[in-house]
Amino acid sequence: MIEMFSIDGKAEKLPMFDLPVDFMVYDNVNINILNNYTQFPCRIQACVLAYLNKGSVTSTINLWDYSVKESDFAVVLPGTFIQIRDVSPDTRISFIGFSSKFMKSINFMKSMSKLMMPLFRNPVLTLEPEVSALYADALSLLARAGRMEKPIMTTSIINHIMGILVESLSESLSNQTIANKRENQSRDHVILSEFLQLAFENYREEHKISFYAHEVNLTLSHFCNVISKTTGMTPQEIIMNMIIMDAKTQLKGSDATVSKIAASLGFPTPTTFTRYFRTYTGMTPQEYRNS
Repeated sequence: MIEMFSIDGKAEKLPMFDLPVDFMVYDNVNINILNNYTQFPCRIQACVLAYLNKGSVTSTINLWDYSVKESDFAVVLPGTFIQIRDVSPDTRISFIGFSSKFMKSINFMKSMSKLMMPLFRNPVLTLEPEVSALYADALSLLARAGRMEKPIMTTSIINHIMGILVESLSESLSNQTIANKRENQSRDHVILSEFLQLAFENYREEHKISFYAHEVNLTLSHFCNVISKTTGMTPQEIIMNMIIMDAKTQLKGSDATVSKIAASLGFPTPTTFTRYFRTYTGMTPQEYRNS
């Protein structure tokens, strides 16, 4: 059964990692709610599409920092790491979200496959004013539906909503990147896309850069040069950031032991993990958890 969920805006907090119901929509997320996400990175299991009605938000999404301004549309895909850095006092956001359980039931990853990597690199879309107004109106209407005493949404209706969002996002993303189409189709960017997809699928088990160079069929030196040139970071720094973000998420967002977290991230012993974590953060995992 599909459930709708709304927030009264008084003392509620949004779920940290996943949604408690299949489908959630809300049109008045403010600074008080967003400040709950500034303490440490979260790895979001749900899919969240957020429209900034007013204000500004600075955040880190996966590996890069973004400044989201009024009328921008941000897409947080399943598996995304996000940490909010700063929120203006007047910020107001509308969002629509789909739980991980619901997305599995509709084979979401298949329907979004063509957008996964473009949205990974461009999760914030700047929309034309008239298009922005349509998104704002649509989310407001869905939020009103969510506040009705008798739910009116069915699985079929929500599937159609998802389909419309996927198609509209595809069009918006295409329009935003058309000026850079030639660059994005270059061999270097193809290699980068392949590496990022491999990294997000394998960073827990594969820490060695030679694995990724082999998978994209390049020599180690050529591979490192390409990634450094296209991102400003070395491949090792990218893998390290993923590992550290994941570790921080687990340390602050779960009760898992350091030993269990170390094993989940591919470290042979807790000591090895502790040494690695301290090298890049300046504190031990336990010190970070207690901070």
